[in-house]
Amino acid sequence: MPVPSDGQSLAPDSTASSARNDDQTPMGGRPIVAGLEAGESVVAVARADRPRDDRPPRAARDSTARAAPAAPLAASLPTTLLAAAALVAYAIVRTSVGIHEPLGVGLASVPLFFAAAFLPRWRAIAVGLGTIVVTVIPLSAEVGQWTLLDVGIVAELVVLVLAALALRAAMVRASAAAASEAAHEALSTQRLEAVLGIAERLTTTLDRDAILRTIVTEVNRVLETDGTTIRILDDDRAVVVASAGIPADVVARLPALAPDEGWFGELVRDRRPIVDDGSLTGVDDRPLYGGVIQVGSSISAPLLRDDRVIGALAAFNALPHPWSQADVEFTVAVATHAAMAIHNADLFAQTEDRAAQLAVLQAASARMSRQNTVASVGRAIVEEVGQIIDYHNCRVYVLEEPDDVVPIAFEGRVGAYDDVDMALLRTKMGEGFTGWVAANGQPLLIDEANADPRGATIAGTDDVDESMLCVPMRYDERVIGVITLSKLGLRQFHEDDLRLLTILADQAATAVESARLLSRSDRLATELRRLLDMSSALAQSLVPHEVAALIARHMADAMGVDECAISWWDRPSERLLTMGYWPPLGDDRIQPDFDLAGFPETSRVLRDQVTSIIRVDDPAADAAEVGFLRRESMAVSAMLPLVAKGRSIGLVELMSRTDVVLDQAALELGRTMANEAAMALENARHYQDARELADRDQLTGYFNHRYLHERLGEEIVRAQRSKMPLALLMIDLDDFKLVNDTFGHLFGDRVLAWTAEQIRATLRASDVAARYGGDEFAIILPDTDRAAAEHASERIVEALREHVFESEERGPVPVGASIGISSFPLDGRTGRELIATADVDMYRIKLAAGTSVLGAPSGAPGGGRTEPISRRADAARPRRQPTRPRPDGSRIEVDPVVD
Repeated sequence: MPVPSDGQSLAPDSTASSARNDDQTPMGGRPIVAGLEAGESVVAVARADRPRDDRPPRAARDSTARAAPAAPLAASLPTTLLAAAALVAYAIVRTSVGIHEPLGVGLASVPLFFAAAFLPRWRAIAVGLGTIVVTVIPLSAEVGQWTLLDVGIVAELVVLVLAALALRAAMVRASAAAASEAAHEALSTQRLEAVLGIAERLTTTLDRDAILRTIVTEVNRVLETDGTTIRILDDDRAVVVASAGIPADVVARLPALAPDEGWFGELVRDRRPIVDDGSLTGVDDRPLYGGVIQVGSSISAPLLRDDRVIGALAAFNALPHPWSQADVEFTVAVATHAAMAIHNADLFAQTEDRAAQLAVLQAASARMSRQNTVASVGRAIVEEVGQIIDYHNCRVYVLEEPDDVVPIAFEGRVGAYDDVDMALLRTKMGEGFTGWVAANGQPLLIDEANADPRGATIAGTDDVDESMLCVPMRYDERVIGVITLSKLGLRQFHEDDLRLLTILADQAATAVESARLLSRSDRLATELRRLLDMSSALAQSLVPHEVAALIARHMADAMGVDECAISWWDRPSERLLTMGYWPPLGDDRIQPDFDLAGFPETSRVLRDQVTSIIRVDDPAADAAEVGFLRRESMAVSAMLPLVAKGRSIGLVELMSRTDVVLDQAALELGRTMANEAAMALENARHYQDARELADRDQLTGYFNHRYLHERLGEEIVRAQRSKMPLALLMIDLDDFKLVNDTFGHLFGDRVLAWTAEQIRATLRASDVAARYGGDEFAIILPDTDRAAAEHASERIVEALREHVFESEERGPVPVGASIGISSFPLDGRTGRELIATADVDMYRIKLAAGTSVLGAPSGAPGGGRTEPISRRADAARPRRQPTRPRPDGSRIEVDPVVD
């Protein structure tokens, strides 16, 4: 094989290379594998001896080197002619000097040593035999004349011939040794130049595939073998990554080898080349190709990186073949350069991969940082992780107080992971792989999930062979969440995946916390707006019921619940008085009060000033509250105390038909709003108390003269707007001056107070009673026509007739009264007109008949009696009661009488 002197070009000529690459057969066209029969393996056929690169076969070259003597001095002359000339010259000399002359024997040494030194083996032997014949035959012709001299001549000639042959043998050995050394030096030089050429070519590229192709092609060409392969360890299996001289379909059937299996195991163990010249072919663990290709001889060398075997370079021949030391050294040298080149290519590929991964990480970080909600950050995480790590399932969790691990995003890519209920993914700190990472703050790389005791199967899913990767999201040295990846199969994730996911998790943690802070800022702004809106609304009214209704509406909206009740705590009676409710109930009406005795949890909230959440599915919840929720078709309620100046004054009840989550932030908002509401409600109550002191008559508890005119004007406006009737009663006690004059004013005050109670007992809750002055009273009857007003006056008269004021020191004192009636709009359209008309009517009655009623017969229609309503009459704590219908079909809202 000619080798260029500059060592640059190592490839064979284009024709030979094309034939070898296209046909995948050794040079000479003979295949190295036979076709497969049913149930048979592919077996290599014997390689025929064939010339390569215009040189004789290796065996022919070796035999020539062993037989050739030293180079002849007259290499241009035929050796046969030289041998004949030597014999003729000797015959002439023998004839000239005489048969019996010893001189001829001396002269015979010339052709004999000439033949020994310069002629080929058989010609040299022929010259020696010819010399003996030329000497012996003439002597034999004269047998009778043989003398001792003749015998000495023949003996000397024989010794001379033997000496020439011995010289010949010594020269052949010396020549062969010199030739062998020269050939070895030439081959070593050739191999060294080949190694240098291969190394130079390997430095020109960092493409791993190109490097592998170059190695197997050049090794196969330089060693003149039938096939060459490179195996690389991948996941503890040595797989064929490149080959030369072997058909692709055969390469595909070559088995992967374990690090402790057969010849590869020996390479891993000893880290030395294995040379098989054919004598080891029958050994079971020697064939390099697992029965797919059976070889006659082979040579293999380990690929070493940091004194660790990462693969193997192997070449083979179909027939037995002796390998030279140069072959072994060449294979080891190429394997060394190959390992370095593959390592450099891998490093370059890793650098490129990491650069690409860094670009993806930067893009992912930028995308996550643009999100403004935790949910959108979670969605960005599962999508961006898929750009750098292949997974079948990705879940993103955040930690919530006290120990919940809550999923915020999920992505499944195969059937087993396509659809999983997010509720099933919720877990606790310390439970399962995700909970373990959340609790310990350490990442997990799990090759076999079912074999790890820290794992827990998600409810509703099957146990499958699965690999997992769990990484904590850390922010400010604390774990705020977990990213969990799953993939079907064992050992599906690697350390590089763990490293990348850890980097991404750090970026994700910052994005999640930023989104949380933004959400908190938005929520705080919203809460402040809600508080400002509520404060602004509450500032527009000082009526307790209106204030309570506003509080209920704003708190229901802020807390996202269906209903809200605001109640006042009447401490002396241990009852809650309903002040406001949201939403308005239309045809239903909230009970005005209920007893706390049957509801211990409500009492605890008021007394201890704590917040309580009741869920219908909580077995530990207060049974009375749960029963109430079930009757009202509610799923959850939250009770917050109304606290003003450190004192509980009432209760906020938030109720929802669905199981809403009232987290700590929501409850904090609720408590803040409740505190604000408590102060507003307290101020309204104080204002009402002050107003009532200004509007009430201290003796009777009735409204005073000023309030009567103010309220009558309001009722007239309401009657005009609603097209409903309105009536007014004016009552004057008969001969009451006589009581004062006879028994004194103190006794008269007692009679007035008693009379007021008798009148109050006949009135509805919506009726407004006022002391007009002295012994005169006025009653406003909303939504009442004249006929109903007459019935009302009859009830008053009947009450005064049936009862008398009794005093221990004075005896019974009967009380009589005259009652006048006026109605809107028939008897007047203003308050003064109605009062004047009723007053005139009352004096007409007084002058005409004394204690009597002027108007319709006692059986005339109109009026009605409203039964008292108990807000919470029993433990059932009914919330709603139908209101009384008006004559036009609408409903009358009934308010409790305020004493």
